[in-house]
Amino acid sequence: MPFATGSGEHRVHFKEYGSRANPTIVLIQGLVLDGRFWLQMPTELAADAELPWHVLVPDNRGVGQSDMPKRPWTMGDMADDIAAVLDATGVRTAVLAGISMGGMIAQHVALRHPERVSGLVLMATTPGLPHGKLPGLRTLGDLFGSSLLRRGEIESFARLILPDAELPNARELLSGWFQLMREQAPTRRTFLCQMGAIGTHSTGSRLRQISAPAQIVTGDEDRLVPARNSEILAAKIRRSRLEVLPGVAHGIPLMDRLVVRRNAALLRPSG
Repeated sequence: MPFATGSGEHRVHFKEYGSRANPTIVLIQGLVLDGRFWLQMPTELAADAELPWHVLVPDNRGVGQSDMPKRPWTMGDMADDIAAVLDATGVRTAVLAGISMGGMIAQHVALRHPERVSGLVLMATTPGLPHGKLPGLRTLGDLFGSSLLRRGEIESFARLILPDAELPNARELLSGWFQLMREQAPTRRTFLCQMGAIGTHSTGSRLRQISAPAQIVTGDEDRLVPARNSEILAAKIRRSRLEVLPGVAHGIPLMDRLVVRRNAALLRPSG
């Protein structure tokens, strides 16, 4: 079982797919979600007939099989964990694809370890305060009262990640996610520690330092991380392109299964 030694000497679990001879992409999940929540995407990217990838899927600290540090941590610590995974696999540079908190982590990797990042796919994410836009009060209520903390509250969780038109189909669309949560439920401590890191995340004043090209993707119905945040990222990251998906909310890969493949292809290193 592969582990890297992350910031603070704790273990970071990751899974690896495909040949190391191919360009590498790292898939970084969001709040309290471990690498399993990418579902079939890692396998599909590694086995792609036209553009196969070497895929690394880490479990963020506190989830999956990664260790839970005893002390609170920052987004920079989680960025250093990603660099440790690259070190453990002998990968010099990679495309980073992160969603929500995973996109925040990816920004910090690009700032702290720019030589390791060949491109960024930033989905449904934010530069943080003071530049970013917060969600509304009802959405914050759904976040703190949803199944992230207590099981069985499908409606509030669905409102966080699905567009209004798909809310009647929530049980079907999220069946895979809820099965994974039943197998290994996130803990309250994980939620609070990762939220603490999110609360101190702030990259807006430094985004112009990012030299890697970035594909920035948002849904125009994202209540949790409003689309305005992606517009700000695109305005501040020099080599960036913004894609706004109509009728899509926070759970972008649930509505657009090819979103990572399509955007990563534009960043794929040649040779």
